[in-house]
Amino acid sequence: MAKRKSFEKILNTEFRWPKIGDLPFVMAADPLSNASIANDSSARLLAMTDGYRRAADLLVKQAESNDADRDFLVYPIIFNYRHFLELSLKYLLATHGPRVGIEPNWKTHDLLVLWEEFYDMLQRFGTNDPDEVDPIVASTVLEFAKIDPGSYSHRYPVDCFGKPLPVTHADLHLATLADVINGVSGYFSGTDGFLSDLVNP
Repeated sequence: MAKRKSFEKILNTEFRWPKIGDLPFVMAADPLSNASIANDSSARLLAMTDGYRRAADLLVKQAESNDADRDFLVYPIIFNYRHFLELSLKYLLATHGPRVGIEPNWKTHDLLVLWEEFYDMLQRFGTNDPDEVDPIVASTVLEFAKIDPGSYSHRYPVDCFGKPLPVTHADLHLATLADVINGVSGYFSGTDGFLSDLVNP
């Protein structure tokens, strides 16, 4: 009887239960209330890249303001920032690489491979690095590559064989992570603009 009462108590709380007519993908009557998914793949790539970073930024703010959320949100935060890095490198390679003989690379999640191709592209363009920022950004990207080589470590607790994935950092200051990624984001944006100006002066 105690178990039955406990279940009834759960049902009488603020608890959303599936109901007939539930449809996950619908449009609101007010068009301004809808999110727009870009039909053009290039526009969608830009929106996705910025979107994953923005999502992580918002999650960091929530985690910093609510201690109870922090240990749950850390996983999507790291994943979203990692995916932002991956999409940024893929975007830059696809946008500027073909001009110097480097093809887009949509086949790998390996940040080390993507960074090496990106850096090779910079060398072929003949860019210099007066502020010596390239090694700083490389260090951040390669740190993500080390802790999550295949983009699995913060989406699953085990690999595809059921073997536990190692935890590289047990504790993490999320505000510092967000600040570092903000700097990397500025670097990628600046690089995109610089390479565009080289091609279209």
